[in-house]
Amino acid sequence: MPSKVGVVPVTARGPVARSWIVWGVSLVILMGAFLLFAYVIGWPTTPDRCVNEQCFCEYFSRADIENGVKGIRQGTNTWSNLYAIFTSLFVAWGLGRDRASGSAPNVMRSADPIADLYVFVVLFLGLGSMWFHASIAKYVSWIDGLSMYTFMAYLVFYTLNRSLVRTGVNAGTRGKIFWGGYILTAGAFAAAGAAGVDSVILILTLVVAYMVLEFRFAGFIADPRARSYWLIGIAAIVIATIFWVLSRTGGPLCDPHSFFQPHGLLWHTLAGVTATMMYLYWRRENVADGQ
Repeated sequence: MPSKVGVVPVTARGPVARSWIVWGVSLVILMGAFLLFAYVIGWPTTPDRCVNEQCFCEYFSRADIENGVKGIRQGTNTWSNLYAIFTSLFVAWGLGRDRASGSAPNVMRSADPIADLYVFVVLFLGLGSMWFHASIAKYVSWIDGLSMYTFMAYLVFYTLNRSLVRTGVNAGTRGKIFWGGYILTAGAFAAAGAAGVDSVILILTLVVAYMVLEFRFAGFIADPRARSYWLIGIAAIVIATIFWVLSRTGGPLCDPHSFFQPHGLLWHTLAGVTATMMYLYWRRENVADGQ
């Protein structure tokens, strides 16, 4: 019997522990480096260009930046990003569980390292943002942008990979296209953002590329549960964007001295919800109910 379109052939039980190793090693490196700069080395003393706009509402001391004072500039906007430890842990657990079952109806359930990369991407989406809010410093704030572009570029190239599976492109060629295109795109967009290109324009470019691939080439996954996950993810990022706009400096939800900082507590965490929902959406491709 011919296989379903997009099904990844099962060759062996996937490496169950690999997703956990990626999660653990990534967490140690990212948090270790962050804490080293925050409390041992100290941050660069050149303020980020956003200082004239107060950098997403929450109060910080410009003098602390210029004097190289160690510590965290924006507490709520920084520590709220720890949500990513748990969203990425969920993805790592899901990958390990699916691999233990020995079934691989799609790339996100398979032994393909592309799936393991998503564990890092979801983790870095939050922990990368911490560098900006903790330092408000020019020479490390680009890491925040990099974390966004690694996520957005993954949406684009995972969806491109899905479309190539549907057209019968072999795994080796698909892997080269994914890894080469993904690394170059994430790096190029991060460099453009660091050079001053508006991040909204860059992100919208990737969103459009993703939507075209999703609905024109890859095929929106027909499974009802998959579509529910996708819609929840889209709703979460739309709501997050509304709070992002309303809580900017001078906005109606901005109180620089309040613990309740919508940018951190809502924009950050709802972005994590979207990342998790995308994993659940991809995981449902070509699976039967109950899987």
